[in-house]
Amino acid sequence: MQNHAPPPMPNAPATAVANAELAASVVSSVTALQALRRAARQARRSLLPAVRRAEARAAAAAFAQCLRLRAGQHVAFYAPLREEFPTAELMRLAWQRGCTVYLPVIAHSRLRLLRFAALPRPSATPQGRRPLKPSTLRRNALGIEEPATPRHQWRRARELDLIAMPLVAFDAAGHRLGMGGGYYDRALAGTAGRRPWRLGLAHACQQLPRVPRRAWDMPLDAVLTAHGLRRFHFARP
Repeated sequence: MQNHAPPPMPNAPATAVANAELAASVVSSVTALQALRRAARQARRSLLPAVRRAEARAAAAAFAQCLRLRAGQHVAFYAPLREEFPTAELMRLAWQRGCTVYLPVIAHSRLRLLRFAALPRPSATPQGRRPLKPSTLRRNALGIEEPATPRHQWRRARELDLIAMPLVAFDAAGHRLGMGGGYYDRALAGTAGRRPWRLGLAHACQQLPRVPRRAWDMPLDAVLTAHGLRRFHFARP
């Protein structure tokens, strides 16, 4: 009877070193991303409020020329945090074009699930503005305003025509760096069959030479700044 040598035992020290190196690489990557976010947020934070508002008006004027918003469309924006790109002008434009406007809603905090709820179209004031009515909004677990809408009226990302997203930074390839929660990436991951147009809203100072992209990161179709709409090479027409 032929004797077979037992299989070699795994080299435990080598395996431990490889695992440690992998863990160090992951930690290094996460640390680098955190540093990148801090630097990009600081650049965004350094803009004066008047500059932010002026750039938002210029961006909305530029977006009005591209005819991307059409009557009957379902489009989502966001309630901006203090340093994020303002969305009020774009929301007004969408309402004027006959669109239904949505804001994101956190459907499940632990699973980081995002849905979208429609905003009632507010009546115009004498100055022509369309402010959000405080009674239609509430603050979620992250302190962000979202519509106080029953769950059965929420929509998934794939049911929308356009989703405008905040970002910390972007690059010339259309890669977006968010706050790190992954809410938008998860929401967009299941939209392969029918996906919305993915629009990033940013100030020009938020562009970086390169944004690291991970496997689950969803690229943008375009980014809108005060300089206009910039489409990316893989974007749909």
